[in-house]
Amino acid sequence: MFRFAIIGAGKIAHEFCDAVRRCSECEVSAVASKSAERATAFAAEVGISASFGDYAAMLDECRPDAVYIATTHNFHYENILLCLSKKIPVLCEKPLVRTRKEAAEIFAEAEKQGVFVMEAMWSRFLPHIEKAREWIREGRIGTVELAHSVVAFRADYDPESRLFNPELAGGSLWDVGVYAIELLTYLLGENPAVVQTMVSRAPTGVDRAASVQMQFSNCIGTAQSGLLTCTPEGITIGGSEGWIWLPHANTGREAQLFNRNRVLVEHFIEDYPNGFTYEVEETVRCVQEGLLQSPVVPWEDTLFCAGVFDQALSD
Repeated sequence: MFRFAIIGAGKIAHEFCDAVRRCSECEVSAVASKSAERATAFAAEVGISASFGDYAAMLDECRPDAVYIATTHNFHYENILLCLSKKIPVLCEKPLVRTRKEAAEIFAEAEKQGVFVMEAMWSRFLPHIEKAREWIREGRIGTVELAHSVVAFRADYDPESRLFNPELAGGSLWDVGVYAIELLTYLLGENPAVVQTMVSRAPTGVDRAASVQMQFSNCIGTAQSGLLTCTPEGITIGGSEGWIWLPHANTGREAQLFNRNRVLVEHFIEDYPNGFTYEVEETVRCVQEGLLQSPVVPWEDTLFCAGVFDQALSD
């Protein structure tokens, strides 16, 4: 049985536990929170046998096969380093860290310790994303010319919430822009050579909306994110012979393929009960095979995206 432990006992950790239960020969054996009471309540609710109010104590006592980090973005860097110091593999919620410097330090330490680390970019594993990538590689839309990715939503403005509080690493880029960027680069199969960025700020100073323009080898792409935005979400990949439309790309279930005459020629739909199962299975596979990084979410892609954060948020 492959044993996961969880650092952080919030909402997303519940989804992760459900995903692990759906995978064969896996279990969540322990959870830790800065609040022992919260960890105890979480463990009772989801049926975990051990809970802790101290992260290091959990790692030392349980020695899990891997740790899933589900804390807010501002804690990821220190949480990952703690796990690496104990040579425990890591699957960390997106964004892995906030800056390219932090990412480089994490990966250098992971390589030094010989320990697997992966950003939990779960959407890259979804069936409709894989289908769209397959269509592009097969040349179904010809040469890609333009690509546009939007991940945004309308939240209620609360300066103390994790979305808008700078102390909790709030902002659209770190919360959902990471999806818009890393799904686009995955679909196109490369990281761009040229990047331009623009952000608009909330009163707290975090970015409430962001736009990233990218020059790929054969096309131009844009990735946009927003926290106070009512807008259609999805990814459009436009080519010389047709286009692909992925509605709600980071959480969706369908991919639509159109030809140059604007006729829908293929409509792919595949349901899944919990999209986190794919990244769970990938973590298990990589750890068991002794890999340090996943070919689906390689370190270079996380480093690139962290560099975009730096560029966009430096002012």
